Amino acid sequence: MAETKLRERAVIEKLNSMAVDLIGVTLTTDAETIADNELVARAIEIPNAVAVTGGSAIIQSIVVKNRDDSVESPALQFIIADVATQLGTDEGEALNVADANTGGLLGSFTVSNYDTLYPSNNEMATKTNIGLVVKAASDSRSIYVHVVNRSGGDYTPSSTTDLQCRIGIVKD
Repeated sequence: MAETKLRERAVIEKLNSMAVDLIGVTLTTDAETIADNELVARAIEIPNAVAVTGGSAIIQSIVVKNRDDSVESPALQFIIADVATQLGTDEGEALNVADANTGGLLGSFTVSNYDTLYPSNNEMATKTNIGLVVKAASDSRSIYVHVVNRSGGDYTPSSTTDLQCRIGIVKD
């Protein structure tokens, strides 16, 4: 069990040591039809998500941008993990979570509230107040994200790099 040391730093020292960061990653995918409940992206590293090796952080917000103006953005489930666990064989394949791989899963949330950015027809969605506490593996400062199509229909990106996200993190 983790040990919490409440008296190690004064309150003002603790507040001043919290770092807020905005980390951008490309949700690399395959340019193919991705059906509902299939992987859009898998094991995408969010580098330096925590301040120290094996540290923790809070995912506070996420902004998802779809630069493909020819396709409507799907509802996406984000599954956060502490290691690059494979939750399927490839993008465009069914989500396949083995019991042995659930230990490294830290939580999930869905983003679906897209707005069109005229005149470009690109779309953007924002989810705030997530408040998901995450912890990196003991030998890493990174966490990983897997993305699943939860739209109820097919999603067919025309490029492998059109989905991007910016994750707002409060590091401890």
